[in-house]
Amino acid sequence: SSLTGISAQKNLIINGNFDIWQRGTSFAAIADSTYHADRFQYSKGGTMVHTVSRSTDVPTVAESSYLSNYSVLIDCTTADASIAAGDLCLLQQRLEGYNWATLAQQAITLSFWHKHTKTGTYCVALRNSGVDRSYVAEYTQSVTDTWEKATITISASPSAGTWNYTTGIGVYLSWALASGTDYHGTADTWESANDLATSNQVNACDNAANNFMLSQVQLEAGSVATDFEVKNYADELARCKRYYERINSAGLANFFYGQGQANTTTAAKMVFNWEVEKRVAPTMSMSAASDFMLTEADEFAQDMTNFEFSVPSVSSVRFLITSSGASLTAGHATIMRDDGNGNSWVDAAAEL
Repeated sequence: SSLTGISAQKNLIINGNFDIWQRGTSFAAIADSTYHADRFQYSKGGTMVHTVSRSTDVPTVAESSYLSNYSVLIDCTTADASIAAGDLCLLQQRLEGYNWATLAQQAITLSFWHKHTKTGTYCVALRNSGVDRSYVAEYTQSVTDTWEKATITISASPSAGTWNYTTGIGVYLSWALASGTDYHGTADTWESANDLATSNQVNACDNAANNFMLSQVQLEAGSVATDFEVKNYADELARCKRYYERINSAGLANFFYGQGQANTTTAAKMVFNWEVEKRVAPTMSMSAASDFMLTEADEFAQDMTNFEFSVPSVSSVRFLITSSGASLTAGHATIMRDDGNGNSWVDAAAEL
């Protein structure tokens, strides 16, 4: 399948409703630069430690006029009460240049629901691909652990600076939980700098009781926030898979990966086609080779001892498989599947 036929949408945020979590739904002691909910990344520099998870705590229909299933929850488990000048803690989405181009050099509006334990001033920021232009805006959590809506109008981005309007990073959109002074700038203006916050930004990492939650994120053209866009789940999943696809994300036992052909008594090969064409040729990874089985036409199943990827492209990848025994017949058809425990997976990552 492909994105052909999917209509243009006003909300440039992919997975802004936090419905899609191909990598899992809970990430304890999450590392810097880790993706959790599809298209959303956690970044940090400092001693703070968080667990990021999918939450069913969402704004009510009476509040937001929309029924969401999930939000993202960033739960502080180890506090960092002293933020150094170069420290930071962010939730961010990187928008592809092709998508950002539809909003570039015009007024835009960001809206979202937030529920943070620590009250006070928080910041969102847009930065270009060369991080030589940035725009910082403030919003306020007025009541602790209460869903509140932020609406932020952002002036037209400049043409000057290093921008990407194709397959690279069009813009970084980030929410700051904490920011050191190295990244402080002036609110509500495009600056020739790499800024993430203002000096008013609270340190939401200063207490292990702190939670940081977001829901219903929307970025759209114009200076007025419209109702949150209801997106088709299948379309949104396909958009996510342009950047990341986990084969057997549901962890199904005996999952069928595809057919191949034995080329020796111990090795086989197969080609797997992606459900959605990737942004660029992806980086491949997989679970342990022992999580897979190789079956020949006579249905004799063999463990796999090695698994290699060859010439990954935007549309497919070739698997080179080594079995534990020497009982394959060159030229015979083979089937690669999960070993029955449901632990196998193959990842194709073309993230920005």
